[in-house]
Amino acid sequence: MKKILLILLLLFLIPLSACGKAKYEFKDGVIYENGKEATGTFELTINGFKSKGKFINGLADGILEVYYLDGSIMKKSLFSNGVHLKDEVYYRNGKLMSTYLKDKRIDIFYDDGQLLMRSDKEKGEITIYFENGNPLLVIVGTTTSILYNENKEVLSRMENGIRLDDDITFKNLEDGSFELIKNNKVIGKISADGTPTYFYSTGETLMKLDNSIYKTLFKNGNTFFERDGNISRFYYKDGKLLYESKGKEWSFYNREGEKIITAFEEITDIKKID
Repeated sequence: MKKILLILLLLFLIPLSACGKAKYEFKDGVIYENGKEATGTFELTINGFKSKGKFINGLADGILEVYYLDGSIMKKSLFSNGVHLKDEVYYRNGKLMSTYLKDKRIDIFYDDGQLLMRSDKEKGEITIYFENGNPLLVIVGTTTSILYNENKEVLSRMENGIRLDDDITFKNLEDGSFELIKNNKVIGKISADGTPTYFYSTGETLMKLDNSIYKTLFKNGNTFFERDGNISRFYYKDGKLLYESKGKEWSFYNREGEKIITAFEEITDIKKID
C-alpha cells in the first residue's frame, strides 16, 4: 500500500515540476516569460554568441553585452526602456570596430584603431578615410561629393551632377582617352568610353569604375570600398569583407570571415539568471 501511495505521489509531482519551468521567448523586441512581459537579468544567444542584459517589463534596459567565444567583449549596447541608444562593437584584439549614437553618428574603424568611415546624421555628411587619417571621399547630402588623394589634394569635386574641376586640364591621348593633369602631375585618366580612374600621388590606382561598380583600392591593389547601387562594402586590407549594407540590412564580419553583427538578430536560448 505504501509503495502504491509513493508511486501516485511521484506521478503527481512530475507534472507539477514540468509546469513550474518558465517558458521564455523573444518577439518584436520583447522578452516574454510564460506569455507575460519579463523582468530580470537574462543570458541569451544572439546570432550564435552568448549575451547578457537586463530587461524591464520585457524591454531591454541598460547595457546588453555580447561575447566572443573566448569570453572577450564583442559588443556593448545601451538601451532605455527598449530604445536603442548606443553601440560599441569591438575587434577580438579589444580595439573598437564601430560605434553608433542614435540619430547622431555611426563610425567604423580599422583593426588598428584608425577611423575608416563616419556617417554624421546631424550634418548629413559621410566621410571615408585613408589609413593615414586624411579624408578619401566626402559626401554631403545627395548633392556634393569630393574625392581626395592620400595627401588631401582634391582629385574630383561634384555638385548637383556638375564637375567643378576648373584647375584640372585634360590631355588627349592617341587611343581616345584623356589624362587628368593638376599642378603638372597626372592625377587620373578618362578612358575613350568616358570611364574615370584616379590615382594615388605615387601612381597606384585609387578609384575606378569596374562594370558600373564604384571601387576605391588600397595601394596593394585590394578593394577597400565598393558601391553597387544600394549595396556598399568595406574590406580589410587583405581583401576580406569587413562590412556590408544592402538598404536597411547590414552586417559586420570578423577576420575569420564570420558574420558577427547584423541588423536582424536571431535570439535563442533565453535563460533568466536574476
